[in-house]
Amino acid sequence: MQTAAYGVYKQGQILLNEAPSVFDNSPVIVVFLEQKPAEKPKLRDFFTLCGAWEDTRNADAIIADIRGSRTARDDVRL
Repeated sequence: MQTAAYGVYKQGQILLNEAPSVFDNSPVIVVFLEQKPAEKPKLRDFFTLCGAWEDTRNADAIIADIRGSRTARDDVRL
């Protein structure tokens, strides 16, 4: 029987998140998944991925530019 249990290494001890359902003196393999805790993404980092731009053209000119920059391909397979 193989069972996986998650936990953390803290102050020289491995602390499991929950008790595994195994027998006493069961052999184990310990694998450390990360060198350091992952940083939680910050909301301001998310906002750098999207946003508005300034353009003096009207909507019709922008749409015409987008449509004019499209390319057609004959080798598309579905």
